[in-house]
Amino acid sequence: MSFNFFLLIFILFVLLPDLLNRYHITVRAVQVSCPNIREILNLLYGKLPRYTYSAELAFIISLLLTYFAVKSELSFASYLPLVTFGYIAHLNSKELFDTPSNSFITILSFFILYSFFVKALEFVFIESNWDVVFKNRRFIFLGPYFINPYTGDEIWRFWPPFYVFLVIFCAGYGTLSESKVKFLLPYSIFCLALIFLIGYDSDYYSYKNGMKISNRNYEATESLFLLAGALILGLISYLLMHQRCKILEEFQVNYIQQVLILSSFLSFIGMLFLLDPPGDEGVKPSYWGGFVLNLIFAFGSLVIGFGIGIALAFGRRSSLPVFYVPSVAIIELFRSGPLVAWLFFAQFLVPDLFNPVWEADIASRIIFVFALFFGCYLAEILRGGLQTVPHGQFEAATALGLSPTQIKLRIQLPQAIRTTLPAIVGQMIAMLKDTSLVYFFGVYDAFKATKDIPSQRDFLAEYEEPLVFVAFLFWAVAYYLSRLTTKIEKNLGLDNEGGAGRT
Repeated sequence: MSFNFFLLIFILFVLLPDLLNRYHITVRAVQVSCPNIREILNLLYGKLPRYTYSAELAFIISLLLTYFAVKSELSFASYLPLVTFGYIAHLNSKELFDTPSNSFITILSFFILYSFFVKALEFVFIESNWDVVFKNRRFIFLGPYFINPYTGDEIWRFWPPFYVFLVIFCAGYGTLSESKVKFLLPYSIFCLALIFLIGYDSDYYSYKNGMKISNRNYEATESLFLLAGALILGLISYLLMHQRCKILEEFQVNYIQQVLILSSFLSFIGMLFLLDPPGDEGVKPSYWGGFVLNLIFAFGSLVIGFGIGIALAFGRRSSLPVFYVPSVAIIELFRSGPLVAWLFFAQFLVPDLFNPVWEADIASRIIFVFALFFGCYLAEILRGGLQTVPHGQFEAATALGLSPTQIKLRIQLPQAIRTTLPAIVGQMIAMLKDTSLVYFFGVYDAFKATKDIPSQRDFLAEYEEPLVFVAFLFWAVAYYLSRLTTKIEKNLGLDNEGGAGRT
């Protein structure tokens, strides 16, 4: 659909009717009128039964019809999504077309979004060659070391952490008092996506070999078997925890959540030792890679950064110079420089500064800098939340005999986190995306892998597909993190005034 078509709709059914009605144009004593867009929609869809719909379902149906219009060669197929969008516009015409300005904004926004979806679907389903992604799927997720024919036997080290992570995550989700459907639907999509990603097999023509070969250059049976076990175990942990939390008191559920958080931290430490145990066995951090490495950097930085941020936030609010001055100095120093500069600092200066006290590998140095950078921003976010806590609560807690440390950790900090949770999650998502900066230093994260893929003979100069795929991975994690945080906010009572006790 061209822009001229939508401009014609605006002129004929929005601008012209408004001008005729505003200036009372008459011909031979008969006022000239023209139906506006609301009247046109009512004429086309007025006799159809009205129904209550969800925005998500309407979006999915419209997207499917748009996909059919893009893929189909039938001439009428391109009008099917317009018919669906028109009916949705008819159901919301009072809000979308109540004034000429709103009508113009609605039509222009629809044109931009519809054009974007059409181009995106054409790119994804018609123009792109996704063999470059499927051929390098393990390379993107795990890096070059774990898929090398001579070193790939170490890939088993990722399966125990995956099992533990899935069990803890699903059990934690079961403590949120959500309906089963809200978990089972996205979890089913997640399972199907992983099964498809590991098991998909198709032939493509290889210029390097001069023949058609498979885009799955590994045996997937064992991986699919292990994946199925992890997914089933995660589902069982969710169902058991969900059933258990129904009969528990709120303080008992809070205790379980604290245990799960502590377990996730210990599991992360255990995963690091499993990947690189003391001695000559295991895989050194310099050989880790792929999207998994981005997640390791992000999780380690967030866990350590939370401790740093809390300490700096209380330190900056302290009246003692021994706490106040260093906290202000660290916060202002790290916030005044770009993250990439601090990563250069981690790469070249940290080894000289800490040797021989700490001979840090590249992964530890990067996590150290990420944690400090995240902690400094988190400290300012928490400081704003701490300032909103009434001083009367401090006095009441003191009267009850609580120590200053107990007041900070049990009274002030929970309320500060409760009020600043959206900002904290936004900073967490930003930190996850910032982990892609490590590819500047030759670290084989997901973006470094996508940068090297187009140099392969079979996929020369095919940059778009790997970059889009990795960007989608980051988007999926960030989107689900934001959705999960929304559920946590409701569970903490952020949707009502009396829910602060749950924090």
